[in-house]
Formats: sequence, C-alpha cells, structure tokens
Amino acid sequence: MASSSTKQVSGSSDSGLQINTGSSYVNKPKTMAIPNESFEVQVESPVDFASLKRNGMNLDALMAAQQLFPYFDMLNGPTYVKLVKHFWVRAEIYDVDAAKAEELQAVARDPSLRGKTRKEMGLEPFRQTEIRSAVMGIPITITKEVIAKASRVAPTGRFLWNISRKHPLLESFK
Repeated sequence: MASSSTKQVSGSSDSGLQINTGSSYVNKPKTMAIPNESFEVQVESPVDFASLKRNGMNLDALMAAQQLFPYFDMLNGPTYVKLVKHFWVRAEIYDVDAAKAEELQAVARDPSLRGKTRKEMGLEPFRQTEIRSAVMGIPITITKEVIAKASRVAPTGRFLWNISRKHPLLESFK
C-alpha cells in the first residue's frame, strides 16, 4: 500500500484503524461485480431484551456474563448505507495466503529476494488477518481489534473453568 503517512483514528491511539492522511490517494478498483442497485445492506435491528424477558426468555445474565450489552447498545446507532456499499465493493482480505502471494510477487519481480525476510524484501510484516479497502480514495484497514473497539467489547474471548451443570448461565443457553 503506497501511502505517505498514516494516522490512528477514533480518539484512541490503539484503535488499529489506519487511514492515509498524506496527499496521495488510492484509486482502488471494485473487487465485487455487483451493481449498486442490487447490493442490499442488511441494517441491524436492535434486540428488544425487555420483550424477550416478557416472553419468558431472560438473556440478561448471558449478555452480562459475555459483556455484550455495549455491542447491542451500538446497534441503535446510525448505518450509512452508501458508505458501507462503497467500502465493501472494494474490500479484500489480507491473510496468510495473501501475504505469501505478495512475497512470491516480490521474488518474481526481483529473484535476488528469494529466501529473504519480508522486511528485507521491503514488505510490511504480516501481523494478522485484515480487511483492506478504500473509501473516497482513503485506504482503510480493519482488524479484529477495530471490530472489538467499534462493538465496545474486549478483543479477547472469555472461558469459564469448572462451571457447575446447574449454573444459571448454562440454563440461558438452553
């Protein structure tokens, strides 16, 4: 990705969302051949926990144990359908296979790079799977940390050891 500088966005330096703040923009082609008028964005509807509780399904303990209430609160926010469409038709997944393909392309261009590290090839180190796209010419990278931060949940999972078979949390799963 050819960018002159990057800046952390979202009010916190650890958000993981990277955007280009330099004068160069990326004209990223569409990666999906879907006409805009037939590309439907599913807008999430908030879950009505009060209604579920009235109908005999109390999920409060389950949601609290998994710390998911902030995520459901976020679903009440706005959805910018045109922005979502613009992002997703240009999105691509950068994973281990894409990183290896990038290395092979670098070696194909310059065979003297064979056997060298990504850094020695002049490539960014591969850290984790990313979703890469561009909106209005600005490159955007989304990682699991960005999704967790936007969902207002921790980027790590939670596992409970030695839970009793009669634990109320297990009942809510049934």
